[in-house]
Amino acid sequence: MVAGTIAAAPQGDPLDPATVFDPVATAAQFDSVSGFLDSARVEGARAVTGGRPAVLGGDLADGVFIAPTMLADVTPDMTVAREEIFGPVITVLRYDDSDGTADEAVELANNTAFGLGGLVFGADEKAALAVARRVDSGSVGITFFGSNHAAPFGGRHDSGMGVEYGIEGLSAYLSYKSIHRRIS
Repeated sequence: MVAGTIAAAPQGDPLDPATVFDPVATAAQFDSVSGFLDSARVEGARAVTGGRPAVLGGDLADGVFIAPTMLADVTPDMTVAREEIFGPVITVLRYDDSDGTADEAVELANNTAFGLGGLVFGADEKAALAVARRVDSGSVGITFFGSNHAAPFGGRHDSGMGVEYGIEGLSAYLSYKSIHRRIS
């Protein structure tokens, strides 16, 4: 489901409202994301979709595009699981939830020096919300991720330099979290 959604999302002109994935910000960022994808391959991760530069035609031929990527077979010790990539890349780590607590999932999510944003996927919105509250990240999406300039946006630990947006952007000494979800 995730790989299909990513692969089907339009990539192209950032001024086109239909575009979901536009170019990375700079050539240096393109090189950085490409390096993360190389390290993922070397360390044993598998690109289910993407995993390479994207070649677009026309006016976009010279753009710095990375094909939207989903990496599977990722383990907690891999570089892509421990660093902020800042590109169209999602890493998927497996966990055991046989006890129904999601403790291992939360531990995996929180086992990083960063915490800018995250996603919790789940069919049970109430259970997903309970997990999202336990994830130590500035923003957490529930089977969806969006941005709302009226809500605070900032990271935890080594992510970001304070909080932007919302009234909380004026309160840099506080730590906030936004949880985004679709309203049924």
